[in-house]
Amino acid sequence: MAGTTRWRQRPAVAAILLALPMLAVADNPAKGEGNPTTAVIAMHSPAELSGNYAGYFATFSHWPLPKGDLVLRVPTDELGCSEYPTDVAPKPGILGSAAPTWASVVTRGTCTFVQKALMAQKAGAVGVIVVSNDQTVQIMGAGNDTRDSDSVNIFVIGVDQYLGGRFRNATLHADKVGQDPPAMSISPYVSSLMNISEFVLICMATALVALGAFFSTADVTVAQEPGNFATALAPPEEEVLEVDSYLAVGFCAVGSCFLVFLFYFMHYMIYVIIFCFCVGGFSCISQFGAICLNHHFPSLRNKFVQIPIPMVDPLMHAEVIAGVPALAIVISWVCLRNTPYGWPLQDIIGAGFLCWLQRTLRLPNIRIASLLLSAMFFFDIFWVFISPLFFHESVMVRVATGGGTGESVPMLLRIPALGDPFGNDRLLGFGDIALPGLLVSCLRRHDLLSRRPLTKGYFLPALIGYFIGLNVTIAALIMMRMGQPALLYLVPGTLGTTVVLSSCRGELNLLWDGIPAKDQVFEDSAEEDSEYKDGV
Repeated sequence: MAGTTRWRQRPAVAAILLALPMLAVADNPAKGEGNPTTAVIAMHSPAELSGNYAGYFATFSHWPLPKGDLVLRVPTDELGCSEYPTDVAPKPGILGSAAPTWASVVTRGTCTFVQKALMAQKAGAVGVIVVSNDQTVQIMGAGNDTRDSDSVNIFVIGVDQYLGGRFRNATLHADKVGQDPPAMSISPYVSSLMNISEFVLICMATALVALGAFFSTADVTVAQEPGNFATALAPPEEEVLEVDSYLAVGFCAVGSCFLVFLFYFMHYMIYVIIFCFCVGGFSCISQFGAICLNHHFPSLRNKFVQIPIPMVDPLMHAEVIAGVPALAIVISWVCLRNTPYGWPLQDIIGAGFLCWLQRTLRLPNIRIASLLLSAMFFFDIFWVFISPLFFHESVMVRVATGGGTGESVPMLLRIPALGDPFGNDRLLGFGDIALPGLLVSCLRRHDLLSRRPLTKGYFLPALIGYFIGLNVTIAALIMMRMGQPALLYLVPGTLGTTVVLSSCRGELNLLWDGIPAKDQVFEDSAEEDSEYKDGV
């Protein structure tokens, strides 16, 4: 049945390999938390806009903010650079008997931010919302209008193109059909430097890297007793794909092409990605379940069920039984994926993906690991930070956040932000776990084959380096208010730590070639084994 087993793994492995290059990014939808320039835009109506959204105060925005509800208006000049018509202000009867306070929604361009604010203020607005021309929102400054900015007595907030477009369209539609304009309130965003959700996400990712390394090295017989559960998890040699230099470079090249393709065709491909996630998730979870059942109930191994589907070989009873909860998890996620209840199911599927990947892919030595991680290091930086120069926005961040489709790319760990007014999830791409995880797995294999204790090997230092790197990633995310190429911080934390430590120990050449270290600990153990066999 070895051929049958290999056939069943291919959907899972294919889905994982396609997912990783596009998701080596950490993102936080509530970017800029802890920064006083962040605003909470609480939309009260219409119903389809209800919720809290992030905006960013201009440096010259006036304080204190107006209290109570206000409505949105769109001037005839959508840029807001010329005087407003006299009828732009809302009439009495909206939100009460008196004329309500209002804010203007204008788009960026032509005149300065200060001029836009002064024009809205002259017309009687208590604030102005400036819509960016892309998904990046810059903190608006006064520029050369420093003197005029002292005359601004209203709040000035910037929002991204997608959100601003929704505000504009809802306001124009309300005017067209004679409905009340959208109602909202403004407040500053106040949060601790680090939400507890980020710490939970960091701990979860670190635990998955360690767990994946455990699965990856389950076949190391020098460390495992025959017949125990760890040995049952060991993959057959025909299922293991050893990464070579060509695959490492090709992984980066194919990933780049796939990213660009998704950038332009995300509206069509998002459902293909979701389908691959479901198929791969079902395969990984059911296979892990079948391994557990076969280990604890050996009688299930030799019982097969014929499935009346062409090209599908008979399935073991254990696979059928394990497939039931796996299918239930996947279907439940599909139904709940866009609700606040979908994140645990997505994380369960993701954990299966990541552990199966580290079990299936193997780095033979630090030379290949350095090539792969170095290539992905620059890959990550280019597609997050440099790609906006060519594509007008970050390709990686746009793809990772769904590309404006209304759907979220599922190849992410999700944790809801506790106590956050935006109600968004904290996100970490699978690539930021799997790619460093392959290195950590390689190091654990080296430690086991070298018979190194945990404190004298390389596995634990690399795992600690990964944990620290993730903390630095989240700190950079908070301070820079934009999606971060997490490998920028994780590669130095893992690979950098390993290279420095092995150089200090004089063992870099052994790691480089994947040769176990035959140090005194190993030699003493070998002598003891020899004496035992000789009856001494």
